[in-house]
Amino acid sequence: MIRAVLLVFVFSVSLAHGDVLYAKQGGRPIVSGVKVVDRSGGKVTYLDKALKKRSFPDSMIGRVEVRRCDIDVYQDRFAKAEDAPAVMALAAWAHEKGFHKEVIHALHERALDLDPENEAANLALGRVRYDGAWMTPAQRDARKAEEEAAVMRAKGLVRYKDEWVTPEDKRNLEKGLRKYKGRWMTEEQIKAEQGFVKYEGRWVKKDTLEVLRLTDRAKKETGLGDRLHLVQSDHYAVLGDLAEAQLATLDKTMERLFAEWVRLFPDAAQSDILEGKHRLYAFRKNGPYRKLIRVRFDRQKAEEGWSAAFLKSEQRRMKLRMRETSFWDVQPRIVSAHVLMPDPFEGLKAHCVHFGANILATRYERLRFPTWWLNEGIAYYFEKKVAGAIQTYSADTGGAGRYADQGPVAADQANPWLDASKWNDLLLGLVRGGRDPKLDRMKTKNLFEAKNRLTAKDLAKSLSVVTFLIRDDPKTFAAFFRDAKLGGSRDPVEREVSAVLKHYSSYAKIEQRWRAYALNGFHLVR
Repeated sequence: MIRAVLLVFVFSVSLAHGDVLYAKQGGRPIVSGVKVVDRSGGKVTYLDKALKKRSFPDSMIGRVEVRRCDIDVYQDRFAKAEDAPAVMALAAWAHEKGFHKEVIHALHERALDLDPENEAANLALGRVRYDGAWMTPAQRDARKAEEEAAVMRAKGLVRYKDEWVTPEDKRNLEKGLRKYKGRWMTEEQIKAEQGFVKYEGRWVKKDTLEVLRLTDRAKKETGLGDRLHLVQSDHYAVLGDLAEAQLATLDKTMERLFAEWVRLFPDAAQSDILEGKHRLYAFRKNGPYRKLIRVRFDRQKAEEGWSAAFLKSEQRRMKLRMRETSFWDVQPRIVSAHVLMPDPFEGLKAHCVHFGANILATRYERLRFPTWWLNEGIAYYFEKKVAGAIQTYSADTGGAGRYADQGPVAADQANPWLDASKWNDLLLGLVRGGRDPKLDRMKTKNLFEAKNRLTAKDLAKSLSVVTFLIRDDPKTFAAFFRDAKLGGSRDPVEREVSAVLKHYSSYAKIEQRWRAYALNGFHLVR
C-alpha cells in the first residue's frame, strides 16, 4: 500500500521552486514547491499553496532539499501588506503563482476589512453597489423588497403569497376565487367562460368534447373497446386499432396536408373548413371497418328519416363500401375510414391524404362537389406532395392499386398504368401520338358510372394538369378553383366551364399549354 501511494506522488510531482521531499526508496522526488515546517514525531510536515499543513511518514522520506519558494515570498509580502491596495496586489500575485482559491478569497476579505469601500475587493467578492453602499446581492434584493413593501403599504395594499393586493382582493383570494375579465369567479365559472366543460373528472375544451365522446362511442361501435386509440391535433382526430405511433404519424401527415392546403388557399386558414375536426378511422382489418359502416348507416337512417328511394340508394352505397377498404363522407359529419390490410402502412397513409384532400376540396368555401377530374387531380397532387406516394383506382385497373414506392398489389401486373411512377412516360407517349384524354370530355366523367367512369389515363392526366396549373401560377389556380366552387350554377360542370373561361380562356388553351409542358419533359416552358 505504501509503495502504491509513493508511486502516485512520484508521477504527479512538479519540481517548482520550494522545498523538495525525496523518497527513501528509489530517491525520487515525492512533492516539491512546498515549505517544510516541522520534522518531528515520526513525520515530515509541510505547507502547500492552499497554506494547509500536510505530512508524510518520516519513514518514507529519504531527504529534504530546502529551497526558497513562493510560500516564503507570500508570507513575507503578507506581513508587509498593511493596506487594501497592497493586499489586493498580493492576491493578484498569488493567483498568478497558482495559490489555492481559498487563499485568494481570504486575501479579498482581508482587503475589505482594511477598506470596506475598496471597489476591487468588493467586486472580487461578488458584491454590488446599491444606493451608495456596497452589499451582497441578497442584501440588495432584501433592501429592494423592503422599499417596495413600504411603497405598497402606503398605497393601502396587503401581501398575499407573492402578490400585493387590496384587502378586499385578499379576502376573495382566500375564498378560492380568481379575478377573470374584471369579475371574481370560482374555478368552475372561469373554466365555463373559457369554453371548458367537465368530462370524466377533467376539464376539456368544448370543441374536443364531441371527439372524446366519439372515442367512447367508437369503442362500442367498432367492437374494439380499449384497443381503440385516439390521437388528435388542431384539425384531425385519428382513431383506430393501429399502433399509437402509427396513428400519430397519420395525424402529423394530415396536419401537413392541411398546412399545404392553406399554403395554396390562404383564406382557408380563416374558416372552419372541417367543422371542428376531420374524424379519420384507421383499422388493421375489415371487421371493425364494416361494423362502423353498418352502425353509421343504421344511425343516419333513424335520425334522418330516409324516403324509400333514398334508403334503397344508401343501401347500395353501403354494400359498395363493405366491399371496399375505405370511404369518406362530408355530411352529416366529416369522416373517412381506412383498412390497413393487405396494404403497407405507407400506402394507407397515402390513401388517407388522398381522401383528406377530397374532403378539403369538397368543403372549401362551401359544401359543393367540384367536377370529379378536378377533385381527383387535386387529391393526387396533395397525395404525392404530402405522402410521397400515389395510389390509383379506376375501372380499367379493376380496382387495383399501386403505391409509387411499394410493389404492385394487383394480380394483373401487365397493365403499365398500375405504376404511378410511370405515368409521365405513358402520358408523354399519348401526347406525342395525339391520344391523350381531352379535358373537355373528362369534365363530365365520375368514379361511379361504369360507362362514364374516369380511367387510369384520365386520372393520370388529372394529376398532371393540376400539377402544371399550380406550378405555373398557384394564385390563378386558387382563384379558378374558388370560382369553380362558388359559381351560380348548381351543376359543377357549368361552374367549372365558367371558371375556365374567366381564368384560362378555354380548355383548349389549357390543353395547348399543358402539352408544351409535357413535351418539355414535364417542366415549365418559360
